[in-house]
Amino acid sequence: MSYLDDLRPDLDLARRFLAAQSVPGRVLLCAITGSHIYGFPSPDSDLDLKGIHVAPIRNLLGLGRPKESFDRLERFEDADLDLTLTEARQALDLLLRGNGNMLERILSPHQLVDNAETRELQELARGTISRRYFRHYQGFFRGKCRDHARAERPEAKSQLYIYRVALTGIHLLRTGELETDLQVTAQIYGYEEALDLIALKQQGSEHGSVPPQIDAHHRGAWPRLASALEEAYATSQLPDRAPNGEVISTWLVGRRLRELADPS
Repeated sequence: MSYLDDLRPDLDLARRFLAAQSVPGRVLLCAITGSHIYGFPSPDSDLDLKGIHVAPIRNLLGLGRPKESFDRLERFEDADLDLTLTEARQALDLLLRGNGNMLERILSPHQLVDNAETRELQELARGTISRRYFRHYQGFFRGKCRDHARAERPEAKSQLYIYRVALTGIHLLRTGELETDLQVTAQIYGYEEALDLIALKQQGSEHGSVPPQIDAHHRGAWPRLASALEEAYATSQLPDRAPNGEVISTWLVGRRLRELADPS
């Protein structure tokens, strides 16, 4: 097995972990996200599982409210796994509001559930791509820059997140396509220096620090990334907001009716 093989997410392990959980509903979609889709996993990276579930119909009809989220962080078969599931109503509302995290989990290349609803959700998610996602990626970029600048021991990982989130946002606004892999976007947009930082992280640990001189060099890219993200928004040909809100609402009603007809 090669070094690169060691960095691929173990999908079978993730599926076993998901199957072992007492999920409050039926899982429509679940995927690997985090550094494994961002192009910079380390040998000791945990598995980030993010998904969408639909609550049992009885939970919607009674006096109580269904759980909007389900979270588990556990050591499972000698690996760290972090699972978050979001109930379908909240998940789709976030998607229509331009939440990039939700878009990325739905369109992740590492899907754990294979059903028609996963594919339907992916089609719906692509239909929401609009200029509205700019606020998510701009806010995420600014927050990561702030957190990295305040850290007593800056990590290569947090510096990579800064590149990743900015370039994902730029690419989405320019092309209408989601690309989360920094190894791809860094080369498209002329930030090849980020590839050296990826190598530094992968040769160390998930939370390894970055030497001050190298860190200072990469901080120098922040203004250029910020300007490029704003320019991508200003010149984007995407619609101002998702045009398929009614289609998504109708789809969710259909899923609820299915649960009512077949609660098993």
